[in-house]
Amino acid sequence: MSQELWPDDYRAAAMFSFDLDGTELWRTKIEADSEFDKPPIRSRGRFGPEVAVPRVLDLFDRYDRRCTFYIPGRVMEDNPEVVGRIVDAGHEIGHHGYEHINPATMTPDEEEAELKRGLDVFDDVVGERPDGYRSPAADLSDNTLELLADNGFVYESSLLDTDVPFFHTLDDGSRFVEIPFEWSLDDWPFFGFNMYPPLPYQSGISPTGPVFDSWTREFDGIHRRGRCFVLTMHPQLIGRAGRMDALETLLDHVVDTGDTWVTTGDAIAEHWLETH
Repeated sequence: MSQELWPDDYRAAAMFSFDLDGTELWRTKIEADSEFDKPPIRSRGRFGPEVAVPRVLDLFDRYDRRCTFYIPGRVMEDNPEVVGRIVDAGHEIGHHGYEHINPATMTPDEEEAELKRGLDVFDDVVGERPDGYRSPAADLSDNTLELLADNGFVYESSLLDTDVPFFHTLDDGSRFVEIPFEWSLDDWPFFGFNMYPPLPYQSGISPTGPVFDSWTREFDGIHRRGRCFVLTMHPQLIGRAGRMDALETLLDHVVDTGDTWVTTGDAIAEHWLETH
């Protein structure tokens, strides 16, 4: 099966993705409850663009591999130089909302306005429209898929149906690709301490070793079956020094297989459209 799924002689695929939420995640929490408007909370998101992104770019440059960043429009507006570094390094940038608001909590008009406001930032800061979308909070409304199709997205990455890409086919016959997401392959449940209010899937601050052991075991299973490994990380969490060292060990393990296609979401989606 794997030889039919992936290009060349690749057995499996691996997509390393980073949700660069910056301070936007915490700003929306503060606006919802002013009790949390405190300097330490306001400072949390700055670590991502200022410290972690350079570490991520250095790591993937040393391995000559490309990854995908999903960035809210407001974070791109606040950090255009960081966006420029990501683009110049050859990585993909996907849509992640404008204000990092869960689309399932908005009216259809609000969701459309939020999506288009984010697209306008891509025009201004990146210079081209994104191919991919990942929802803030990994949640969708009943209108999201149609909105994405209407606005020319090639793929989205928020659902959990399976561990290979598949097609969304809408009522009008249009289709685009889903690259499935998975909570156990997301760093926030393990490392996302101090969320206000705490989210039900959080486990507090987990030790680094067991988390990466679990991710490595999952990759090995995915590789053996010839499927698609999608790891979701947040720079403000994964960018801590010890976790970056562990991420390098994992990336080295993936690359060392010699037959894993380490690539971006847009490359996976384009391949799926061309061959399926």
